[in-house]
Amino acid sequence: MSFSAAEVEANHARLEQRNAVHRRFGYDPEVSVQYVLEQAMPLRGRVLDIGTGKGRFVIPLGRQVASVTTVDVSAEEQRYARLEATYAGVADRIRFVILDARFLPWPAASFDAVLSWNVFHHLDDPERVFSEMLRVLKPGGKLVLADFSPSGFRVMGEIHAAEGRRHPHPPSRFAHWQAFLQRTGFQVRRLCGKHQELLVARRIL
Repeated sequence: MSFSAAEVEANHARLEQRNAVHRRFGYDPEVSVQYVLEQAMPLRGRVLDIGTGKGRFVIPLGRQVASVTTVDVSAEEQRYARLEATYAGVADRIRFVILDARFLPWPAASFDAVLSWNVFHHLDDPERVFSEMLRVLKPGGKLVLADFSPSGFRVMGEIHAAEGRRHPHPPSRFAHWQAFLQRTGFQVRRLCGKHQELLVARRIL
C-alpha cells in the first residue's frame, strides 16, 4: 500500500494536533508510550500488538524491535496507523492485520511477546481477548498489558467532556489479571506511572 506525500503529512499533522490537545489537559501520549516501553524491554523474537489504533504505540515499538505484527478490528484506524508508520520510516517493520482480537488466527505459543496499550477499556469482551493473548504466548514469553490509571481516566474524561462526549471507564481488571497470572505460573510486575496502569508478566518455562 502506497500513499502520497500529502496524505502522509496531513495524517501526521492531525495526529500531532490531537496529541497537543491531550498534553494541554495533562496527558502526553508520547511520554506514556515511552514509560510502557521502558518497562517492557527487552523484547525479542516474534512480537504481537493488540489494538493498532492510530499507531501511537506500535510505531515506537517498531523502532525497538525488528518486526511486529499489529491487529485491529478497524480498517480505518489501521489506515491512519499505516500513514504514520510511513511518516516515521518504520512501515517495513510492521505487519498490519485487520481482525477481531477475540479470535486470533495463530496457533498456540506463536509469539515471544504480546502487548496492548490503552485498548482494553474499549473492549466488549476483555476477558476473551486476554485469554487469546495468553494462548498465543510462547513458554518463557512476555505479556505487557497497559491501560489508563485512575488519573489517566480522569484526564481522558475531562478531554471528552470538553468535547461533548463521554470516555469509557470500566472497572479495572488489573488486580484480577495479576492474581490469575501469578496462579498460573507467571512472574508479574504491576506498575503505575505516567497516567498508566501496567502489567509486565513473563511465562516461566
